[in-house]
Amino acid sequence: MATVSNERETRRTGNNGDGLPARLLPIGEVAHFLGVHTSTVRRWEKKGLLKSYAIGLRHSLRFKQEDVLSFLNKSRKNTISAT
Repeated sequence: MATVSNERETRRTGNNGDGLPARLLPIGEVAHFLGVHTSTVRRWEKKGLLKSYAIGLRHSLRFKQEDVLSFLNKSRKNTISAT
């Protein structure tokens, strides 16, 4: 029964329990979540390390939650294997 209510909560809030909302995230939120400056996020995006999406007439950059989490996991694995 708890599983059903958790699924309903996930659908209602859009939160998958990992700390990030299930939506496209602006640079500021990504930087805050990763603990870096917005310039660092922009640099990673330009290098192709972090996938972004341009939306709207002003082509504002947004990032998918799963892309940010994937980037974070890859970064952690690279840090662990380097030591």
